[in-house]
Amino acid sequence: MFKYSHRFLEKLAGEPIDYKDFDRNWLDLQGFEVACEEEMNDDAIVELEVKANRPDMLSHLGVLREYYVYKKYNKEPKIESKVDLSGLKNLPIDVEIKTDDVGNLVLVCIKNIDNTKKTPEKIVKLLHNLGVASVNPIVDFSNFVMLELGQPIHVYDLDKLNAKLEFDNLGSDTKLTTINGSEITAPKGSIIIKDSNGAVCLAGIIGTQKVEVDENTKNIVIESANFNPIKLRVASQNTHISTLASYRYERGVDANITKLGACLCAEYILENCGGQLDSAFVKFENSKDNKKRLEVSYINKILGTKFSAQDIKKLLESYYYTVSILDEQNIEVIAPNYRLDLDDKIDVVGDVAQIFGYHNIEPTMPNLSVEYEPNDYIINSDILRNLLYGVGANECISYSFIHENAMKMLKIDEKSELFGDIKLINPLSNKFALMRPNLIYSMVNTLVYNVAKDGVCEPIFEIGTVFKRDASTDTGYGQNSHLAVVLCGNKIEKGFGIDKNVPYDFYDIKQVLELIMAQYSMQFELVEKREPTFELCADILVGGKKFGVIGILDDSAVKNFENGKLVREKVYYLEINIDMLSMGTTALEEQSKFPSITREYNLLVPTDVKFADYKAEIEKTSNKIINIEVKDLYKGKGVKEGTTSQLIQITYNSFDETLTSEEVEAIERQWFERITATYKIVLKG
Repeated sequence: MFKYSHRFLEKLAGEPIDYKDFDRNWLDLQGFEVACEEEMNDDAIVELEVKANRPDMLSHLGVLREYYVYKKYNKEPKIESKVDLSGLKNLPIDVEIKTDDVGNLVLVCIKNIDNTKKTPEKIVKLLHNLGVASVNPIVDFSNFVMLELGQPIHVYDLDKLNAKLEFDNLGSDTKLTTINGSEITAPKGSIIIKDSNGAVCLAGIIGTQKVEVDENTKNIVIESANFNPIKLRVASQNTHISTLASYRYERGVDANITKLGACLCAEYILENCGGQLDSAFVKFENSKDNKKRLEVSYINKILGTKFSAQDIKKLLESYYYTVSILDEQNIEVIAPNYRLDLDDKIDVVGDVAQIFGYHNIEPTMPNLSVEYEPNDYIINSDILRNLLYGVGANECISYSFIHENAMKMLKIDEKSELFGDIKLINPLSNKFALMRPNLIYSMVNTLVYNVAKDGVCEPIFEIGTVFKRDASTDTGYGQNSHLAVVLCGNKIEKGFGIDKNVPYDFYDIKQVLELIMAQYSMQFELVEKREPTFELCADILVGGKKFGVIGILDDSAVKNFENGKLVREKVYYLEINIDMLSMGTTALEEQSKFPSITREYNLLVPTDVKFADYKAEIEKTSNKIINIEVKDLYKGKGVKEGTTSQLIQITYNSFDETLTSEEVEAIERQWFERITATYKIVLKG
């Protein structure tokens, strides 16, 4: 927000102004909405809503520029000072700049002033109307210059400064006592101004009492500077202090008016308080030209207009740009130095539209060329949903927040890859206190709820986000999209032609995994591992990297949930990382034209022998063995203790001929001798 005075603006313009059309029409059309207008004696105060990207409008000079554009004067208003700093001696104190966060800096020393004089009534009245309290002439004139130019000014009592003014960054958080007596903590990195005894000012925000100007002040140093706006913004937010100066510095101040600000303030003080211009310190250089090259076709495409290069030149020059026409389709512009918002070509296009008038642009249908960017997460989610709907599973959705004791309930310790400890600072309740590291808790919670409600739970799946600590990221946290599937209960209910229920088993959940991997033509392997959460567990590896987990959940972990005792069947669980899914390729294999022979064998296998191991041993026997599968497993009555009855199916085939029974039997004898010798596997009698 910025308030400006009708009368003061007229004084700067040197002519009467038709405010009705200017305030309510022009400024509104340019995006500077008039928030309110208040009559005050013989003046009127207008409050503008100034957007953060237009700090040049936080001064009467900025409003006057808009008035000149409105009047089509084709010139920029000039405010000048009679004070000349050239030839002045150096300040009586040392000046040290130890930080790059200080840009232009002008310090002016005036001696033998009389600060007991009254501030001119018209200045006091203007400050009051604009919401600024009158303090003493020196402070009043510094505020007056800021409202006139937009350049903040700070004034020090020279006699209270000790030996020097040093501009630096704070090396650590530092406590300061401000000019109003409040104690604040300035954050590390803030721009600080010090003398030999310590801090005298938090740069661009607020000064301290030790060098405060009062009615006894005789000698002063006027500071007009340009500071890093980001550092100012951070310091202001951390200290919770916002002043008229910091409000402007945070948004950006034109570096080219630094010297003019110091000179004007010195001029007003000399004229009203007397004194002599003593010395100065000047670190000043004009900003580099902000040049941009634009194509006429680009501007017309954005706006839907048919401007020529000459049309655009005329519009931009009326808004203080310097424009050169390179050819019919290209122009080069130099933006006004005070326009800190003009970062890209599109910003210049915005000014073309603004000056021409948005209301003058005829609506046209845009011709947009949109490039399609596939979203892998959405694509993969849809594929997985269709697959799982096809096997009869129902989708469930749950919160990403889980119970604070979820890890304990699931018997997951800190060393497990399944562990998670990312807690919310302000959770809704202890049931929603932890960011889930996997989907196990969510799935078991849904399973138990369904069983408690209906007595059964159909196959369910969930696609959701999980969260982990990740030292490789900027925040220290990471997230992935996972799919989880749960099978529990009966696959087929007993009924007509079926004597008993057929429950789900591990191979059903493994078949779901195989279906997914076949869809993506991805190869995987299962590696058995120990997890207290699971009765049986295996990591799913793809290309040697962990892709997910599959297994049978431990009964005691399920029973830790409310109503978990109602789940009496085994719970089969699958979880994979969707982010690792990628469509592979299926290698085409030559098919034999000769028929295959398939035979089944009932083996007694020691319980410590893995199928993958003895399968590999069988495959080494002959290249005519093309497939080996487990068809059934059995432990119990009729099976020797310490062994498992495994029904396996082997398919034999040759590319050269039709195999005979004798040839197959010869191969059988070979592989059977190998697995008997190596693993003590025998045929079940």
